[in-house]
Amino acid sequence: MQNINLSLFIPNSFLAETNDLKVKTYKVGIISRALAVFRIKNVIIYNDKSFNEERGFKDAEFIETVLNYMNTPQYLRKRAFPIQADLKHVGILPPLRTPYHPTNDSPNQGDYRQGFTVKRNKKGTFVDIGMDKLAFCKEQLTVNKIFSFKITKIAKEVIVTPEEPDDIYWGYKTINENNGLKKSLNKLNPNLVIVTTRYADTINSIFDELRYKVNKSNNIAIVFGGPYSSVENDFSDLKWESIEINTIPNQGTQTVRTEEAVVSTLSLFNILLTD
Repeated sequence: MQNINLSLFIPNSFLAETNDLKVKTYKVGIISRALAVFRIKNVIIYNDKSFNEERGFKDAEFIETVLNYMNTPQYLRKRAFPIQADLKHVGILPPLRTPYHPTNDSPNQGDYRQGFTVKRNKKGTFVDIGMDKLAFCKEQLTVNKIFSFKITKIAKEVIVTPEEPDDIYWGYKTINENNGLKKSLNKLNPNLVIVTTRYADTINSIFDELRYKVNKSNNIAIVFGGPYSSVENDFSDLKWESIEINTIPNQGTQTVRTEEAVVSTLSLFNILLTD
């Protein structure tokens, strides 16, 4: 895949079709798996202004919580996420099985791990990296936060330094600031905005144009709408280029759910961005 910063924008109305907490958890789980499978850098939850404000705010917080929970390595979840109602059904969620979710508890020197900062003293910070003892970082870091570390020494004391690998996928960042779509896009400042809608030209009919636009961009936003509203698409007053596409031609159902559209669209872009 090309070195492109690919970000997804999903509305806070994404879960509007159900009040069932288990179903909502499952739907967010599909989004999280898609983000990891297709190596997405950012997922932005934007405020769908046509949706109920109070419900939208609560659903956005729920989406953010479940996405962050799934993105967190299993060995850190008890520390990072206290017992809460929103996580009642997380047991149904599949593991991500990404490089930053290791399945062994015996890392080697030089390995990268995510760690939870537990406490600190004048010399540095004690970090839980999923071993039977806390590692130590010789830097003063904020406590009760997750950082990425490189293991620089394994002996009587395990020493780590804040560092993230640049050659493997290391997770997505969830952004939820209760902003509308335009403001959210402005903060990301993309080169290209791709709006998915069934009313646009099909991807096969404009594939060459899309590929040309993608190849000259390094910061791309893909925008999805909610179940009861179309994506706000008047970007004429903004500085970046945009294109509308239908990524599911000849759909056999009356509607396509947001999580289904995300998987279908990212599957196509995975081919488009793979040389």
